[in-house]
Amino acid sequence: MPKIIENVRERAVAEARAILTGEGYGAMTMRRVADALGIAPATIYHYFPSKEHLAAGAMLEDWQSLIGAFEAGQAGRSADGTVRSLFELVRSFSDRYARSWNQYGGDDASPIRRRYHTVLVDQLAGYIRRSLTERQERAEPWLAAFLAELVLRMGSDGGCTWQEIEPAVRKLLG
Repeated sequence: MPKIIENVRERAVAEARAILTGEGYGAMTMRRVADALGIAPATIYHYFPSKEHLAAGAMLEDWQSLIGAFEAGQAGRSADGTVRSLFELVRSFSDRYARSWNQYGGDDASPIRRRYHTVLVDQLAGYIRRSLTERQERAEPWLAAFLAELVLRMGSDGGCTWQEIEPAVRKLLG
């Protein structure tokens, strides 16, 4: 009879997150995660086809938690308030995973990074679009996507503050 191991996926994600935030992407291996859980690496591969997918799973859970908190405080926020909150959310997330981003090498050619980048821009643009006035949305239908890209690029960069991009955001929002 096969051995039943409870909560493998959740435990693997938690262990991966601890390694990613503490030591970085280079330190996380499927074998290391499996060893920490006392299971065979093949068991991890049953849930995650690669190291990159496991890392994405850990980061996705953190992102969803941050988005949940953002949504809870979103009611009645102005467009510039929404953009600022999203910038701070992206910055917080990026700061937490900075060591992993740096070790990953910032390879924008990665299929997973390309896919998630598009998903994140669409998600952020949706929040921004809902905060725009009808006039803004009608006059500049590109505005939400442009601001979302700005927030994602500048917020994850680490070298830019809200105070540096705020004048540009305010000009764009008119």
